Amino acid sequence: MVTTRRARGKVTLAQVAEVAGVSLATASKAMNGRAAVSASTGERVAEAAQSLGYEARPRRSHGRRRIALHLEVADSPYVMGVLAGAEAAARGAGADLLVVSSEGRGISRAWMAETAGAGVDGVVALTAPIDSRHVRWSRSLNLPLIVIDPILREGEVEGLLAVSATNWEGGRSAVRHLLDLGHRRIGLLNGPDGSVPGQQRTEGYRSALAAEGIPLDEELIHGGDFSAEVGEEGAARMLALDDPPTALFAASDNLAHGAMRAARARGLEIPEQLSVVGFDDTMITRWTQPQLTAVSQPLFEMGQVAVERLLALLDDPSRFAHPFELRTKLVLRESTAPPTDRE
Repeated sequence: MVTTRRARGKVTLAQVAEVAGVSLATASKAMNGRAAVSASTGERVAEAAQSLGYEARPRRSHGRRRIALHLEVADSPYVMGVLAGAEAAARGAGADLLVVSSEGRGISRAWMAETAGAGVDGVVALTAPIDSRHVRWSRSLNLPLIVIDPILREGEVEGLLAVSATNWEGGRSAVRHLLDLGHRRIGLLNGPDGSVPGQQRTEGYRSALAAEGIPLDEELIHGGDFSAEVGEEGAARMLALDDPPTALFAASDNLAHGAMRAARARGLEIPEQLSVVGFDDTMITRWTQPQLTAVSQPLFEMGQVAVERLLALLDDPSRFAHPFELRTKLVLRESTAPPTDRE
């Protein structure tokens, strides 16, 4: 690990190279991503630049801006909703949007360096695993990064620019609706550990139960990811309990869809014998039978705002960007009703 005092005056790349113990050419390659360097060397150069306070010269934009939209996977209505908004914002600003899927491998420094070297001006990442290194890489490579619904590996990440929805309020409103209908055994189906929106929706769930004096039952909580398969698995486990839930709050529409499959496999009618609420309000809510009550988050606007804020940062790199939240709302359909006797 590089340790040094922050230099006085303007820091040169030669000073960064000296502290990192590499040649000036290697330091230039590591900072600009214009040729391959090892991950350890790139990290060492980035740490030296950060500790010295080195400021890379901004890349001049020739013609249209180029923005990379990084996806972990590209096979869900949630992703398609965000993508539509990002594409509309880029098109409206006369920028090029490059869509890249890592197939679950996450964002590496090598990828960011290669992306910067290819002339991309900034990155919008969707539901990516993020830690403090990504903020450091973004600064050292002069490649602004904004993350939509991040998965944090180490708690809060200082300096991370994020766009999301009011997940706590959305989760609370979903559970509040079920409580108002008379449900008291309410299960939670959630996403992966570290998912910021998943954590916030869980806190909304906990808050609504606590306000009614209902103790938390860990048997009624199941997580893993936001897929229909996890929803089906978790719902099947809960519905097999001696005292099963009469309602389920799913932290995504996919999870809710899986829960509805599990209920039907047990011969349960929805909503007469089990109420289900989803989250996202994607096209899935209109495909299910009955149609799914869900918390709507503005996916199109989330993609749109992320691209617009990234473009604003490119125009004014010194601009301070706060995390940004868009409002959610509960949309009532046909999948919830007061609890009844299942016998």
